[in-house]
Amino acid sequence: MKKINIGVAILFIVSLFSCHDDLNNYPLADHSEDKVWNSAASAQLFVNGTFYVKDLLMNKSDNLSDDWSDDMVINSQMGNAQNMVREILTSDHNNSTYGWDKFGDLRRCNLIIEKVTASTSINENDKIHLIAQAKMLRGIINFTQARKFGRLIIIDKVLTPEDELMLPRTKTIKETYDFVLNDLKDAAANLPETAESGALTKGAAYALLAEAALHGAAYMENDNDKKEYYNISKKASEDLLALGKYELESDYDKLFNDYNTGLNSKEIILGSYWLSDNTTLSGTWAIKFGPNQGASNKLPPSVAEVWPMNDNMEGWLEKSPSQEIVDAYRVIDTDGKAKKWNETSYYNNFKPGVEEVGDMLYANRDTRFYSTIVYDKCSYMNSILTMRVGGNMYYKNNLEKDQHMTKSGYLYRKGCYVDKDLLLAWNVKMNYHLTPLRLGRSYLNYAEVLLRLGETSKAIEYVNKTRETHGNLPALSTGLSLAEAWEEYKNERRVELVLENDRYWSLLRWGKEEGLSTIPELNTPPTAIEISEDGKNYKFIDVPVVASANNRAFTSRRYFLPIPKNEILTNNALANDQNPGWE
Repeated sequence: MKKINIGVAILFIVSLFSCHDDLNNYPLADHSEDKVWNSAASAQLFVNGTFYVKDLLMNKSDNLSDDWSDDMVINSQMGNAQNMVREILTSDHNNSTYGWDKFGDLRRCNLIIEKVTASTSINENDKIHLIAQAKMLRGIINFTQARKFGRLIIIDKVLTPEDELMLPRTKTIKETYDFVLNDLKDAAANLPETAESGALTKGAAYALLAEAALHGAAYMENDNDKKEYYNISKKASEDLLALGKYELESDYDKLFNDYNTGLNSKEIILGSYWLSDNTTLSGTWAIKFGPNQGASNKLPPSVAEVWPMNDNMEGWLEKSPSQEIVDAYRVIDTDGKAKKWNETSYYNNFKPGVEEVGDMLYANRDTRFYSTIVYDKCSYMNSILTMRVGGNMYYKNNLEKDQHMTKSGYLYRKGCYVDKDLLLAWNVKMNYHLTPLRLGRSYLNYAEVLLRLGETSKAIEYVNKTRETHGNLPALSTGLSLAEAWEEYKNERRVELVLENDRYWSLLRWGKEEGLSTIPELNTPPTAIEISEDGKNYKFIDVPVVASANNRAFTSRRYFLPIPKNEILTNNALANDQNPGWE
């Protein structure tokens, strides 16, 4: 293991100092380390400067784990994602490739805890609040690391050159998760119920505790430990709901695609927010989900004549929805029941070559579909986009190149702030937000643990909350069998939480709990759609052009990622302690 850098970053958010009167009592150049921990206000600035750790829950400029899931078709240029989905990664990858080295972030959290504890000028109530924030941030780091690597090197103090730096991982996975859960429990006990948007609260700690315990349970090695963790998850969910502070947002689209809604919504338990002062479109999802098409040097004139479009689409599209995620959205049939798309009367009565494919395939869907997916003849940034053969978004109809064109026949809309008269260009400034923790997610975590504990009827009640409010679908019967409930639950979680850093981890959790050596969804290439030029015929096809990049493979070794080989070579305590299958 590399020696941990012991240099302390004092206060780099100089622009924030003027917000606190007590920091104006001495020159900015005189911000020694002692002064950082001399008051609650200056210590809070250091904590604020560590809030970037929240980004581990849901990355602003990328989708990392979503790229690895069956919801995504990726481009060939995405080397790390391609290595993952094809399982051709090795232990030779460096510390940063898949995020092993978070020791600097952990040091900041431990520094807050130690310095605040030792301070003689910060009052006890402020100390409790500051330490609770540090413990939650440390819990975020260790939970996101545990999902990837399993047993961790647990560091609970600020290391010095005199300390032993060749540290081992925990002996068991439970020891790792116990540490995570204890941090989150401590945070939940001492964080406030109410705080400004983006700050850490009691509700956020409960929400993350419930999810961490739920996920960790799948990796426990005996039934007693599993049950203990499921009960921890259940209690944390119930403690969260008992706060009575959160409610589902009625407008699912605005929850993700409107900054003001994201800033003020009662559904968001923990949000991440960026102002246009320091945020451009190039640092958001929109740039990698947006096509590069429309200008006269890209769109053939003959196509533009039939399908004119906005010429301000300068995206760097690297990924697009798979046909499989599109298929997951239920359709409300003529009898008022929600069904799989190919079990409806629309599908059974469709007349190829006569009727429009879109009227059969994309009408009457779960309303989240329209907030998430851009499909053939769909409005997008003041244009009608056509993915069909001969259309303005058909990947072959780009005179410059097809690299930044969808190969699946779809684009993502969710989290992209499109259709707001926003130019799709890298340097456009914009406010932006993400939703790492929200009530819809917590309802589904609670539903899952209820299913694990055999409380099927109650679980369905919580599945119905997002299904009805966000999907505008009819409620599921609480009399479903356990097997039926699991099928509906898994599909509901998929469509509710798409692009929220969930699908890949849920597939791992379910596969681990079910003892699967291969997870079918991660071992099957995604598919695409090809709609005829007249829009009256369609077929599902292998993903064109980038099929090799999406040739998925999964074996049981990928339940954990490999520890970087250079870490094992430099840290004697890690000798012979590689994750299974990566030796």
